[in-house]
Amino acid sequence: MYRLIWFQHIHKSAGTLVVNLAKENGEVLFKNNANGNPLDENGNRLELWDYNTKKLTEFIDQCEREGVTFVTTEHGSPDFRFLSEDDRVFLMTSLREPISRAVSNYNHAYFAGYTESSSLDGFLSENTFFMSDNFYTRTFAGKERFPLVRLNSSDVDDAISVIGLFDLVLKIEQVDLVKELSKEFDWENTKVDSHPTFGDPWKFWNLLKKRRFNRLLRYFLRLNAPGDFSVLENRYNLDIELLKQID
Repeated sequence: MYRLIWFQHIHKSAGTLVVNLAKENGEVLFKNNANGNPLDENGNRLELWDYNTKKLTEFIDQCEREGVTFVTTEHGSPDFRFLSEDDRVFLMTSLREPISRAVSNYNHAYFAGYTESSSLDGFLSENTFFMSDNFYTRTFAGKERFPLVRLNSSDVDDAISVIGLFDLVLKIEQVDLVKELSKEFDWENTKVDSHPTFGDPWKFWNLLKKRRFNRLLRYFLRLNAPGDFSVLENRYNLDIELLKQID
């Protein structure tokens, strides 16, 4: 029986670790991909979240023909309800405490040079996709597109009903993610790069090369990027409620 693992990669929730484990254990990724996200022949992302049911079926058929067994979507939400109805698809995601995820995302952008902002407020004002308020609720309720609409408790209910269609949902603070995946898929190779924010030689040398000495010092000391993190306190209330209701 053909099986396609469809991994909804929630940015800064151990997603790269999952992708690297899949690679190391013989899962076949799309021929052209970026961290598991399928690309076309020109290196552009296949925007699977914009595919209708016919195109999604054609994509899965293509994966089956080509022997692809692992696909990642990170930059949008495909039709999870439709995917859950295809017996070939195994839906999976990993989730992290929402504020910790947001802090990690800010640190990653700050130290990797993906933002010129030197404060959290400034970074939030850039309206980056991965820092959207209540990101989990938006992702699984299908309301992550800009301009963002205001969410309420009914959106949490919608998101929970969709998450309930997933075959595997891992809360990374509560489980040994590597052990759970090894057990689920019989993956034996467990030592892979987890892609942590701190301790990455590329970030260190990139900051040094660009003479970003203040950032380099913070990175060396493993300090968070600068900012008033209290602004995140009420930004993910719906996500926190969502996590409480997921078994």
